[in-house]
Amino acid sequence: MNMVRCMLKDKNVPKTFWPEAVNWSVHILNRCPTFVVKDITPEEAWSARKPSVSHFKIFGSITYVHVPDNLRKKLDDKSIVCIYLGISDESKAYKLYDPLKKKIVISKDVKFDETKQWNWETKEIDKVKNSKLIIDTYACSTSKHSDEENDEHSESNESQCD
Repeated sequence: MNMVRCMLKDKNVPKTFWPEAVNWSVHILNRCPTFVVKDITPEEAWSARKPSVSHFKIFGSITYVHVPDNLRKKLDDKSIVCIYLGISDESKAYKLYDPLKKKIVISKDVKFDETKQWNWETKEIDKVKNSKLIIDTYACSTSKHSDEENDEHSESNESQCD
């Protein structure tokens, strides 16, 4: 649950989205090495295929979903702003949330902006504060720390990653 808590806090996603954060964290953890299954990931042990992580994106980040020509008028926007929640269970597409219409959207035609997040109070896009990405190889999760925290942890993380 620490991973879920971090994902929700990192992009200020409301706690009501905790089930989506759990689904995404399970998806990530199944594609990370563990101590139980040596030299392979749980997904690889189950399916006998090396899993791809190219589709991994930051939970809660801003996305722009393409609106097809037949669903918009000439002067309408070509995309809508959504929030990334993970991947769809039904198809090979992204699961997104439209905060203005308050609906779940499933789409493959998506552009990501992982440097921004949704401001739930003003209903606008906010730029994420300056932070550096630190990878915890033991937990196979990523978290963002402020510059002060990063200075404290930089030496210990460098020795762990070698």
